[in-house]
Amino acid sequence: MINKAVQNVLNKPYGEHTHGQSRRYICWHFCRDIYKLLGLPPLKKIQHQSGLTRIDAPKLHCIVLFNLAGDWHAGVVYPDILHFIHASPLDIQDRETTEYVACKGRLTVWPYKLMIEGYYAP
Repeated sequence: MINKAVQNVLNKPYGEHTHGQSRRYICWHFCRDIYKLLGLPPLKKIQHQSGLTRIDAPKLHCIVLFNLAGDWHAGVVYPDILHFIHASPLDIQDRETTEYVACKGRLTVWPYKLMIEGYYAP
């Protein structure tokens, strides 16, 4: 079950303290914040796959990585294993300067399903 603190983050602005940072930093920072809210061991200050172990299928609280036209994005798999939570840009055309919102997406639908690079355990 997802805890109340994480539910309270969803659909709220995210990333005020990350203004001017690249999208990679924001999504990874979001994953680290979610791990803290869940009381899980902290994620390292790493990016992408380094320090993570690839797993075959999604499992509770694993990291899901997406390949976005040669770039990447990350989220945390939700307890139902069908969804993930992530920091999403409000303006997809201007990802580097837009505001972000914490939201829940479905792993099994377009476009996310097509962009999944893999699932990773820290």
